[in-house]
Formats: sequence, structure tokens, C-alpha cells
Amino acid sequence: MVVPNKPSTEGSALDDPWTRHCLEKSGRRAFGWVALAVLAFLLQLALVLGPDEPPSLSPALLAFSALVLGLNLTRPQPSTHLLGDQTWVYVRVHWRGGRLVVHGTRPLVLDVNAGPLARGRISRHRRAWVVPPDRTGNTVVTFRGVPRLFPAKVSRG
Repeated sequence: MVVPNKPSTEGSALDDPWTRHCLEKSGRRAFGWVALAVLAFLLQLALVLGPDEPPSLSPALLAFSALVLGLNLTRPQPSTHLLGDQTWVYVRVHWRGGRLVVHGTRPLVLDVNAGPLARGRISRHRRAWVVPPDRTGNTVVTFRGVPRLFPAKVSRG
């Protein structure tokens, strides 16, 4: 199956091939980081139990595994309940003051946690797909060619 590089505006967002691709890729990425953290912890444990412990490597491996596990457990993941019966809506966007301004039938200002590479790509293309926010202002945003679903919150300012 060929995966498109953008979501479809027809049908449920959760049933969209692009959304499924993003969720699968996110799951594989998280699993890879957790596996690497477990491997670092096991290596650290082997170094501690072994006779020749390098003094600086063991704490570094332990810190790395704790950091990776902590980041993966605290990173916000887009809720699939937000995607349920909603459809993706194509909108024009731009960044202003660290927030994503959405131009559409209902203009929004969103707090989106996107890194500098994603922000640069978004700034160049100026288009996005967003799921209409729920009652608490939570939504999900995705961008063409960036296979990731970004959780976002409607900002009041």
C-alpha cells in the first residue's frame, strides 16, 4: 500500500491512511527509543556486576536510560479519541510569537510543541490539516510531508 504524504479531508481522521501511518511510525519510534534505553541499562548493569568497571561509563549509561525513558513517558501523544469521528480540515497557517495561527472558517491560535526542523518546514509550506478542537480546546495538527501528529491546545491569547 502506498502511503500518501498528506491526510485526506474525506471520512474519519482515524480511518485515514496518513493518520494510520503517523500513528504506526510514532509507535515504532517510541519502541526503538525504549529498547535502546533498556539496552543501555542492561549494559550498565553488566558493567557494574563485572570485575573491570569503567568509573565514568556506568553512570552515563544509567543517566541515558533514565532520560530516554523519562522523555518517552512524559511526551504528549495525540489522543485517538480526538480523531474519532472528526475529519481533517485543510487550513493555511503561519507562526507568530511561538504559536501557530490557523486561518480558516474558524481562526485559531494553537500551542504546538514542534521542533525547529518541523517549524521550518511548516513556515515554508504554510499549510496544515487540523481536527476541530474538542470542548476543552485540545486538537491534533499534521503537516504535509511530516509524518507525525502534533497534539495542540487552543490558546486564549
